[in-house]
Amino acid sequence: MVQLPHAVKANLPQVTLPRRLSTSSFGTMRRSRLRIMLIALLWLVFLSAINWVITSHVMKKNPSSSAHIVKGVGPLAPHKIDPNQDSQRPDEDDKIQDQGQDEELDDSFLSEEDDNVEDSDQKEPEKLEIEDDQGDQEKIVQDQSEERGREELAVEGGDCEPQTNFVFIKVHKAGSTTAMGIFLRYGYEHNLTFVLPRRTPSLGWPAQLNEDFYIPLKNNAFNILTHHTVYNRDLIGKIMPKDSFYLAILRHPINILKSVFNWCSLSQRLSIKADNPVAYFLENIDEYAKQLGKIDSPVSLRNFMSFEFGYTPTQAPPSDDEVQTFLGTVQKEFNLVMILEHLDESLVLLRRLMCWDMKDILYLTKNAESYDYRRAQISSDEVRMHRQMSKMDYALFEHFNATLWQKIAQQGPDFRDEVEHFKTINEQVKTYCVSRELTEALTLSSTKWYSGFSVDKEVCKNLYKPQKAYDRELKARQEPLVTDTYWDTKDEVEARWVKPKLPC
Repeated sequence: MVQLPHAVKANLPQVTLPRRLSTSSFGTMRRSRLRIMLIALLWLVFLSAINWVITSHVMKKNPSSSAHIVKGVGPLAPHKIDPNQDSQRPDEDDKIQDQGQDEELDDSFLSEEDDNVEDSDQKEPEKLEIEDDQGDQEKIVQDQSEERGREELAVEGGDCEPQTNFVFIKVHKAGSTTAMGIFLRYGYEHNLTFVLPRRTPSLGWPAQLNEDFYIPLKNNAFNILTHHTVYNRDLIGKIMPKDSFYLAILRHPINILKSVFNWCSLSQRLSIKADNPVAYFLENIDEYAKQLGKIDSPVSLRNFMSFEFGYTPTQAPPSDDEVQTFLGTVQKEFNLVMILEHLDESLVLLRRLMCWDMKDILYLTKNAESYDYRRAQISSDEVRMHRQMSKMDYALFEHFNATLWQKIAQQGPDFRDEVEHFKTINEQVKTYCVSRELTEALTLSSTKWYSGFSVDKEVCKNLYKPQKAYDRELKARQEPLVTDTYWDTKDEVEARWVKPKLPC
């Protein structure tokens, strides 16, 4: 062994080796760790229990705040329609397509992150949350079946007879021309009778229905009323069967305003040069107050949809009591109010309630129009300004948007699947009809929702047929049913006829 010199040893650093830990020291450390883990676990259990108690309390206090569930298909997520999302349906001559609640809409629904829906497939069906202060409206919805006094039909689970007597209130600028095309084709193909206008495309709109506006049939043998008229249950009920199914369609009010702006050329009439004239108009509403007094019928810019349901618009906003009374009347008297932004869901629901075949609700979009500011963004402040102008329209739209989803939630586990299937076959029919290669019929196989059927050249022709063509053919078909009084007074009635004045 090499021995180091003493001097070298003296200069080496002194290293102290650790003592071996005793068995008791290891036990102490292990117990400390276990205590810490146990305390952490107890805290987690405690916090989870607190969260469960709070959640249970909130759910009991406000069950409507939870997402509505359709059994078997998962939750329909809370939904508020973004007015900056124009639906995938076109803006029509009554052009197609937008959810909410009477409480002011959450400003987050105006996010620019959402894509425009028109050029894409419809979004996943989503469900609207019902706010606490909507209790009165919820009560109306819950009492709906009792107030209406007639059962709604469901196709699955039993036999039912197709509903062939119905009234459709054709709301301007809300996709009603496309919807009307469905009803015209149904009545035409099933040899049903219509309340047809004497001279104009409408039944005297914007006036309410009277006998000077329609061609009378013997014994009032009408099945369908679907042309433009202002709703009045007493007047319509005099000529329509008592078991008639009443339906209508609505659209988000801000998109109604955009469409009316274009329809009435209000940018030019108000000398608005802005790229987004609707936003500019709403931002400077006081500036245009005097001009509106000269050119604006309250109908076109204030509560336009409500007017179609028989409400008389005024410059002053309606009171809360007036809103509730109006909503209650419409809820009581209508079996179904469709929402343009959810047209496919609305039509599948209609098919079930009216016991129709899937073939009956096929449609092709009609009267599509486009304008520069159609997709222009509208801020939350501008929406609030419009809400003040059209309080009744917002209440009407938001109430029946919620009602639509309540009805859907009652339809069972396969409703969403049926909607998706309907979208698929409707697109197949559209592709077939526009291909012009119609030598062979398109055959659609049977499913759980309908028996198989074929689409041929004649079906495509009827899908494309405009209202004027239907009116002409239906008048000829119904001529033998017309009353003698009509022919005796025809010249007299037409002599006093005055062309209706449009509201803009």
